Amino acid sequence: MTVASRIRLTYIVTDWLTVAAAFFLFNYIRFVYLQAYLKPELQIFSWFITSPTLLAELILFPTMAVGLSWLSGFYAEPMFMSRLKAIGNSALVALIATLVFFFLAMLNDTLPRRRWNYELLAILFGLVCVAMSIGRLIISTYTARLIQKRLWTVPTLILGATSAARSFARRLDSLPKPMGFDICGFVDLGDGQRAPGRRPVWPLDALSEVIREKKIKSLIIVSDDSDILDTPGLLGTLMALDLPVRVRPEIGRRGVAGIPRFTNVSGEALVDISTPHLSAGMLNVKRVSDLLFASLALVVLSPVLAAVALAVKLDSPGPVFYRQRRLGYHRRPFDIIKFRSMRTDAEVAGPALSSGPGDSRITPVGRFIRKYRLDELPNFWNVVRGDMSIVGPRPEREYFVSRLIEREPYYALLHSVRPGITSWGMVKFGYASNVDEMIERMKYDLLYLENMSIGIDIKILFYTVRTVVTGRGI
Repeated sequence: MTVASRIRLTYIVTDWLTVAAAFFLFNYIRFVYLQAYLKPELQIFSWFITSPTLLAELILFPTMAVGLSWLSGFYAEPMFMSRLKAIGNSALVALIATLVFFFLAMLNDTLPRRRWNYELLAILFGLVCVAMSIGRLIISTYTARLIQKRLWTVPTLILGATSAARSFARRLDSLPKPMGFDICGFVDLGDGQRAPGRRPVWPLDALSEVIREKKIKSLIIVSDDSDILDTPGLLGTLMALDLPVRVRPEIGRRGVAGIPRFTNVSGEALVDISTPHLSAGMLNVKRVSDLLFASLALVVLSPVLAAVALAVKLDSPGPVFYRQRRLGYHRRPFDIIKFRSMRTDAEVAGPALSSGPGDSRITPVGRFIRKYRLDELPNFWNVVRGDMSIVGPRPEREYFVSRLIEREPYYALLHSVRPGITSWGMVKFGYASNVDEMIERMKYDLLYLENMSIGIDIKILFYTVRTVVTGRGI
């Protein structure tokens, strides 16, 4: 288990225990308020607190608080937790948990005075907020001290081996307030003369092996060349590693300047190019929303799915569904599921790399379901599985991805998020059947990365529905 995982688990366990303690104390105060109005068998505290309802609440309420903390993104970066963030998040979680508990459990409490409900509500909020804040402050303070003493660090590689990279590493080593990076060595990007030094240097083609052997958890690009990210294949290689990739602000200005993700006031300014624009909390909300929406869609649209499946089966011999290997989040391959819209012999001469409206391989039913994009309804199952999102850049096959990255290296940034059933590119541009068209569509998807929000997702969904209803698909 990594250091970050241990700290995350410590936060989760501490949150659960502190909230449980606060809730237990609240129930004692609640008992004092209610004692005279309780049934005789509940007028002793030990009987009251061990009643089945209260025992269930004692388990469910702390669990709900931990779930809300996860949903808010609090556990995403436990190693570098801000104490101000810990307190603010505690207050937010306490407020939401208190309101949920009030409407589900306290609203029917028989109290002679209405204000007692509000008093108990305020007491519960205060106890939970204070208890969670104290537990989190103890952990974050302890963690900060260990980082400052360089006892807890993140194994890090610097991509670059020039004098600029060596100088950057020395500055990190000499910071009065360490940023938590343990520089294990350098990777030569071939961007200049290699500078001598005591730390090892590896070639770029050994990057994956070094990451595995050294258990690297972070990458920092340092180069004299501000256009280093334009190097063919570099971004694609990095996006596939599933590690945070940071660069200095002056690097990659053309493609990543609008996507700042990392702020450190006291240390070196770095920009995270591997993390989506949405906060960790919003990403969790997006994932939960995707799961609920896709599950509901599969249930509600089941008659449509059944009808399309029957039409495909009767229209031409062969399977109902068609699976095709695509590259998704961090370039991980997955099988996208669609209703089959072509003849089964469409790929006899090799994979069908592209198709257009006049393609003779498309079946009559296939032409109809493509027009209204009904062939993509099984994609909802990909969303449930976690391969895709409802809204995100459309996934492509490896054949096209490699060519796109050769032409436009910044295409690799699209793999920093889950691909989507629909996207800004699909709404504004539509289907793309060749690399040139995919590059045009990519511009909209890069804009989506820079402007990701739940509101943008809703707008894209609205326009997607309009496209489907009007039959503007190809």
